[in-house]
Amino acid sequence: MPNKTNSKLSTWLFWSPLKFAFMSLGIMLTAAFIFSIVASTFYTNTTLPQTPMLIILVLGICLGAIIQIRKLPTDKMDRQSFIALHNGQTIILSLAFMIASYLIFVNYQQIMFSMLIMETNSSVSFLMILIIAALFYLYLTGLAIANIYAKFRRIREFDVPTWKIIFSMPFGFSGLWTAGYLLNTPTQKQTTIQINSKWYSAWTKWVISRPATTIATFIVITILSGFFFGFNAVLLTFSLALIFGIWTLQIGSRQFTKTVPTKYATTTVIINITLLVIFLGFRALVPPTTQNVQINITDTEIITTDTGE
Repeated sequence: MPNKTNSKLSTWLFWSPLKFAFMSLGIMLTAAFIFSIVASTFYTNTTLPQTPMLIILVLGICLGAIIQIRKLPTDKMDRQSFIALHNGQTIILSLAFMIASYLIFVNYQQIMFSMLIMETNSSVSFLMILIIAALFYLYLTGLAIANIYAKFRRIREFDVPTWKIIFSMPFGFSGLWTAGYLLNTPTQKQTTIQINSKWYSAWTKWVISRPATTIATFIVITILSGFFFGFNAVLLTFSLALIFGIWTLQIGSRQFTKTVPTKYATTTVIINITLLVIFLGFRALVPPTTQNVQINITDTEIITTDTGE
């Protein structure tokens, strides 16, 4: 497929996630407002049911994600563009999440006290802070969605069928995009992402200049991603990367590139289905471990003294 658009790096890193944040928040607030008006006619209690509100939040995020993905370029992605995108998205996601989590953890009591005062004395300030916090975390969510979509477009460069990509999610998906990070695709002659920053473009070219720098950067970026996606995901990515590495050493990178849309993609689907069955079976057969707390209540006899009055 020829390259139709040459999108900017800033579109993927900033503007698209920001638009997602404002769109999804607008959808959620509008839907919640309409629901509160309709529900108030059926519920006499002042507290509205939480389940419909939760569904509204999920639908707002899903609808915002659909709109965001439809606005992003649909072209397949070359290796240099993908590495520039994935590295930048992971660094922003992880650092922003770590800094925000650290500030909340250190100043938790002061934040809760200030929020309580604002909630009772200044509802406008309280609402504005909630909106800003929601936009911040929705931006991170939009950035994560853009990251997943960039991985999807990179995998499509290897002509992997869409159904195999979908059925590799969530556990086998990292095996596919890992190949997209570490392997070159000589069929793509033009970069699909425009990088205006000279230092960032030079750093990306240095990353792909040698296998050693590519692998080292991949390891560092994957570990860094654990602060946002979780370190279980990091362990899974490294495990699938090990399978990729052993397979590549056996047949060579050029021959392995040819097997990506066929044998390798099928293997990731099988791994994903196997892990899904194990995970769901474990959750179904092993009940959650809860600590039984037994409270003994004894009757207390109250003895009164007769004073003779």
